[in-house]
This record gives sequence, structure tokens and C-alpha cells, in this order.
Amino acid sequence: MPEPPWEPTGRPGDFGPLGPWTLERTEYLGRTDAPVRCLPVVLRGHVIGYLWGSETEDAAGYVSRAGTGAVGFDAGGPWLRRFREARDAGLSGWEAVQLWIGEPADPRAGAIPADAAELALPDSAAARRLARSADDYARRR
Repeated sequence: MPEPPWEPTGRPGDFGPLGPWTLERTEYLGRTDAPVRCLPVVLRGHVIGYLWGSETEDAAGYVSRAGTGAVGFDAGGPWLRRFREARDAGLSGWEAVQLWIGEPADPRAGAIPADAAELALPDSAAARRLARSADDYARRR
């Protein structure tokens, strides 16, 4: 018996003959269950967040440190732009993070100090937990 023609049902996600439809991804994945390496981002002497990257998956990101407010949040924009450029150049997530070790500080995004201690974490969720558990930035000013 031939299959009946497709008819829309009005349900979300019902794209009929177009599905599955995807756009080309231009950014690293924002989460991974694979191990990641993590480095601190420092601005004016304070850790405002962390960059993490995977060596085995196409994943990397920036997470702002708890208590940094707008300072930590605003640093994410320049890091996102840098990650896009690194991915376009074909670098892995961890290679992208390593590009900026010891580079001069950006007035908004901060920098990764040349002597920064690298952390090996089980996954990207561990980087977010690390950032959330950091003590209050405002108290340290």
C-alpha cells in the first residue's frame, strides 16, 4: 500500500518533508560530557571567569565567576568572538583556549596569565560548578 502524502498537523516541530533541517554550526558546542581543561580569566587582578576546552570534541566556552556581575558577564562577548575565529581556523576547543595564554589583557575580557594553573575537569558542567562555587568577587575588591 503506498504511503499517504504528508499533511501538516500543526504540531510544533512538524516540518514534514523538510525535517530534519539544520543550519551549519559556526561555534563550538557549549557543553560536553568529555573531559575538558580549564584556565582562569583575570581582569585587573581578579579572576572573573574560566575558559574551558575539550581536546577530543568540538566544544569550548567561557563561564563567568560567581559574584562578578556585569564585569564577568560582559567578558563573555569578546571571548565568544575569539572562539568563533579559532573554530573558523580549524582549532580544537582546547587549542583555542591555549591561543590566549600570556597575551595582553583586553580591557573588557581580561586575560589568561602566562603562569595560570591548568585544571583537568571531567566535563563542561564541572567548569560551571567551579565558577558557581567561587567566592564573592565584590568582597575581594
